[in-house]
Amino acid sequence: MATPAVRCAFVPSILLLFACSSSSAQIIDHTDIDGVAALPQATMDAVGGQTWFFTHASVGGNMLTGMDDLHATDPSAYQLQQVSVGFDEGLNRADPPPAPTTAGVIYECDRGNPGWAAKITIFQDSVNTSGWRSGATTIVMNKFCFIDQDADATEYCNTMAALETAWPATTFVYTTIPLTIDEDADNVLRNQYNATVRQYCQANGKLLFDVADMEAHDSAGNAVTFTSGGETYQRLHDGYSLDGGHLNAAGCRRIALGWYAVAAAIAAGVDTTGGTTSGASPQTCGTCGASIGAMMPFMLVGWGWMKRRRRPVPPR
Repeated sequence: MATPAVRCAFVPSILLLFACSSSSAQIIDHTDIDGVAALPQATMDAVGGQTWFFTHASVGGNMLTGMDDLHATDPSAYQLQQVSVGFDEGLNRADPPPAPTTAGVIYECDRGNPGWAAKITIFQDSVNTSGWRSGATTIVMNKFCFIDQDADATEYCNTMAALETAWPATTFVYTTIPLTIDEDADNVLRNQYNATVRQYCQANGKLLFDVADMEAHDSAGNAVTFTSGGETYQRLHDGYSLDGGHLNAAGCRRIALGWYAVAAAIAAGVDTTGGTTSGASPQTCGTCGASIGAMMPFMLVGWGWMKRRRRPVPPR
C-alpha cells in the first residue's frame, strides 16, 4: 500500500464493494503506519481479540520490544501482550500450544538462527505437528532475519501457500526480510528477495507485512536508499539502527506500529482466501458471503487507511 491514509465516510455501496473484493493483495508498508494512532477503539478492541503465533530471532525480539512499549504507553489502545513458547531443539519445532490459548496474546517462539531452510521447516512443523493453527491461534507469522540474505524467496512463498491450503481457517502473514544500513552485496540480495516476495503477494492476493519498506523510510516518509550497479535499493534508516542491523527504541516502536497496521487490516474482516477472516462474522451478504453489518465498524476506517489494491512493484 503506497498512498497516504485518508479519513472519509463512504456510502454503503462502496463499503459493499470493499467488503466483497477479497482477491487483491494487502501490502502493509510504511504508508500505513501513521494512521494507526487514529484508529477507532472498535478496531483496537478487535485487534485485542486476536491470537498470534510468531517464530523469530533477534530482530523479531526487537519488534516484540516495540509491541511491549506500545502496550505500556497505552494499554487500552495497544492491547496485544506476549507469552513465550518453548522451542524443542530435538523435535525442531515449537512446543505445543496451551489448552486453551488466550485472546489478545502473541505466542512468540524464539527459534534462533539455524539457517533459512531450517526456519521454514521449523515453522511448518510448528503449524502442522505442534498445532499452532486454527483451533489454537487465528494468525501465524514466520519472519526471517537480515542474516538470511541467501534465502530462496520462491521456496518461502510456496511453503506459506501450501500451509494456507492445508489450514484455510488460519491467517498466514507473509513478511519481507529486514535490512541493514550497509550499501553492499548482501543488502542487494535482501532487496531482491523482498522484491520477489512482494511480487508474489501482489500476484496471488496475499497479506504482506512489509517490514523492510517500513525500515527504509524515516518517520516523515522519506525513502532511504543506495545505488548499486545502476539500480536503486532500500536500506535500513540510520535513525532506526542500534548496531547497523538490529533496531533501536525508535525502530522497535516504528515496526511495532506497522504490526498493528497489519493486525487492523485483519480485523477489517477481509482475508486473502476469498472469505472473511476468523476475526469477522461470516454471515451472508448474498454477493461475497461477508456480513456488512458485522464488518461495518471496521470498514469505515478500513477503506480510508487500508488501501487494498494492486500496485506496481517499485524498482529496487
